[in-house]
Amino acid sequence: MATFNFEIKRQSYEAAIRHTGELLHNGNVAEGKQYLQKATELCKQLIAGCTISQVKAQYVEESKKLASLFALLESGKNPFADRKSSTKNNVDGGRGNTACQTERDVGEFFSSEPPKITLDDVAGLEEVKRQIRLNVIVPMKQPDLYRRYMDEAGCRILMYGPPGCGKSFVAEAIAGELGCAYAILNAADLLDKYVGEGAKRIVRIFKEAERFESSLIFFDELDAVFSSREGEDSRYSKDVLTTFLTCLSGFGSGGGKGVRVVIGATNRPWALDAALVRGKRFDTQIYVGLPDVQARRFLIEKAFKGRQALFDGSDLSVDMLTEMLNGYSCADISAITDKIKTSALERALKKRSAGESDNVPVTAEDATATLAAYRNSVTGDMLAAFQAFKNGEV
Repeated sequence: MATFNFEIKRQSYEAAIRHTGELLHNGNVAEGKQYLQKATELCKQLIAGCTISQVKAQYVEESKKLASLFALLESGKNPFADRKSSTKNNVDGGRGNTACQTERDVGEFFSSEPPKITLDDVAGLEEVKRQIRLNVIVPMKQPDLYRRYMDEAGCRILMYGPPGCGKSFVAEAIAGELGCAYAILNAADLLDKYVGEGAKRIVRIFKEAERFESSLIFFDELDAVFSSREGEDSRYSKDVLTTFLTCLSGFGSGGGKGVRVVIGATNRPWALDAALVRGKRFDTQIYVGLPDVQARRFLIEKAFKGRQALFDGSDLSVDMLTEMLNGYSCADISAITDKIKTSALERALKKRSAGESDNVPVTAEDATATLAAYRNSVTGDMLAAFQAFKNGEV
């Protein structure tokens, strides 16, 4: 009987996932469904053969997502095509109505007007901000001191962690802190149905970045394009990755006064090609985890800014809510606080309709009921998988 090789099977699975995304992104639903079925079968094999419980749980969750995607495709919907359309039409693409979604006023990829946010707007994540200030801000603000110790200003950072914990927001805050030209890109920006075009697009991105004294490039969903090359793969994907590695290695500040920063983000760091994380590429790796107490309080106070009266006469307080939301991502906290306020609003509408006082506060029952019905997007098994990655176990 053949020996089950988990690593080879994993690489084959990652390749099938990538092919599925490429095909669906370009509207080829029929072939995309074939690769999706292949990925589903490989995922089942990984679940059956995995010996690390945390990683197995991660693949169980991915299996559910694959099943949901297949159901959507069967109903005639292609979410990848919808994403492509919204990107072309400058819809917010899931990041909110920020500067990165407005029409770019410089070149094809970059905006010359920095975001209005800075690291002071980032809730918590003190260790993340410490590393950013040391590797990015100091070279810009105190270049003489930095160059006394280091040859080249700028850095290549890989941010990884659970979804919804602020990786994209941190990247925008860095660009705002530096006041530099910046580009925020995702997998759809790097993929093209024509062979060779994806690699050419990557070259154009880095060439355009070199036009500015200081620049920041943020690549989101890095694993969707640059997973391991050692399994089943297409020459197209290999060419894109090889071109990206070449550009990344040669992208530096040189002898100028500016700072060049490249940041990649991923929710699946174990899926990345090993060549991406060696020296002089993404050699600084930062874990962006769940918000701590300070960050949760910041997010809750922001959600209720200008509406502090909603706590007047209530059995719910900011302190209580901060404790209740321990273990939830930034995105989840935003969604949960909105639902809590909505519950109070519904009661206020009923009171007004009945001719009673509509001054209705939020309550602990609102919070408890919302949490009971809300599915946390970040599970304990998922966090354990990231810890296993940090420990070199996966």
